[in-house]
Amino acid sequence: MKAADFAKKIGGRIEGNPECEVNIPAPIEIAREDDTAFLLDKKYDTAKKVRVLISSFKPENISYETLITIENVKEGFIKALHIFEKKLHEPVADEPKIIGQDVEIEDGAIVYPYTYIANNVKIGKNSRILPFVYIDENVEIGRDVIIFPHVFIGHSVKIGNNVIIHAGSVLGADGFGFERTETGYVKIPQIGGIVIEDDVEIGANCTIDRSTIGNTVVKRGTKLDDQVHVAHNVKIGEHTVIAAQSGIAGSTEIGNWVMMGGQVGIKDHVKVADRTIIMAQSGITKNTESGKMYVGSPARETRRAWREMALVAKLDELFKRVARLEKELEKKNH
Repeated sequence: MKAADFAKKIGGRIEGNPECEVNIPAPIEIAREDDTAFLLDKKYDTAKKVRVLISSFKPENISYETLITIENVKEGFIKALHIFEKKLHEPVADEPKIIGQDVEIEDGAIVYPYTYIANNVKIGKNSRILPFVYIDENVEIGRDVIIFPHVFIGHSVKIGNNVIIHAGSVLGADGFGFERTETGYVKIPQIGGIVIEDDVEIGANCTIDRSTIGNTVVKRGTKLDDQVHVAHNVKIGEHTVIAAQSGIAGSTEIGNWVMMGGQVGIKDHVKVADRTIIMAQSGITKNTESGKMYVGSPARETRRAWREMALVAKLDELFKRVARLEKELEKKNH
């Protein structure tokens, strides 16, 4: 794509050769003379040369043939990445695939080969079901949904519009429910479903368990990173983001606009309030307060936790001082 066309698409201003060809951008640290590169931080403005530079400012040290500057950095950056984003290819074959009875596939939806779709399934307009996906009975899938390979969707799962489910994820495994008896554990049937609302993205190898009764729910706009576990009867609010390897135990309620770092663990039957921020590797054992930040395991509100950490760091010095005082007291007593 010519630099002039590229600048127009991302809302940027151009300086230099408008006919220069824009290629897939390389990181500025390793970019070579023939490359296109992003420069979004002044600390990377070091002496080097590139062909096309996409920047949030005019550099002092980097030379270029064409400069494209963007005022709204995040918006321009995302638009630029969209231009080079690889789109899904059309299936190279139509068979084999297994489709049950009473399956409704709306116009524009594509079911790729090597998929299994059971009875009474609905797939909305323009959705894409890629190879090796298993869809059980009584599943509803909305419009413009993309389901990547090796995804399992169990019975009674409802998926909204504009949802993305990445490879290897499982929606609808049984919730972890067992009753302890004198002779062993008795399995509690998990007969509920799952509701995934519009604009949700579910990363690779996530597991969302079906509820015992009722539904496990992930609300509109929420994003799950890879390897996130959502247990039975959990409710996750709107526009919440959960980083990798986090686990949420059963019947927990997560509010709207919550941010969870990686490897966070949340106890069962806890309520995480709206706009709570939970730092990585924290363990939530109690209800949180709206707008507060939590850290540690068990997690505490950050200001309290950091004060405690500062005091713990002084324990060695404190023990030495106490030991000296004890020796001085012993001398005086003798």
